[in-house]
Amino acid sequence: MKKMQKGFTLIELMIVVAIIGILSAFAVPAYQNYTKRAHASEMLNATAAFKTAVGICLIDGKPDCTSGVGGVPGTQQFQKSATDDFTIDSTAAQATLGTSTGAIVATVVAKGSLPASGTVTVTPTLSTNGVVWAVTCAGAGNADWCPAS
Repeated sequence: MKKMQKGFTLIELMIVVAIIGILSAFAVPAYQNYTKRAHASEMLNATAAFKTAVGICLIDGKPDCTSGVGGVPGTQQFQKSATDDFTIDSTAAQATLGTSTGAIVATVVAKGSLPASGTVTVTPTLSTNGVVWAVTCAGAGNADWCPAS
């Protein structure tokens, strides 16, 4: 009489564990980059009020569009918790057509796994179509987490 096999053999279980280990070796870094990009995008989205106010200020030809001046909001701090904290500030000044001076800067105090003091900078350029915004980032590994626009 033949004996029926019940359960899995040790080698089968070891193969499954090895496959899970290989998959997680790729998944964990990808997830970390994804969360960094999400945090940086949140910071970029938080600059919307500043972008609107600075855009109106520049189009109206006001000489100073820094934080708290010319209808631009004062420096804002977004703090949800000890590990979720960043500030937004405007250093934009009057720009002539095709040029810009200053920018809107979102600076990390503590934001997930983003580097401390990392920045998302939004720079205005006055054009015949209005204000065009360029996004740049500074901080360790910013090529991985900087939003495109």
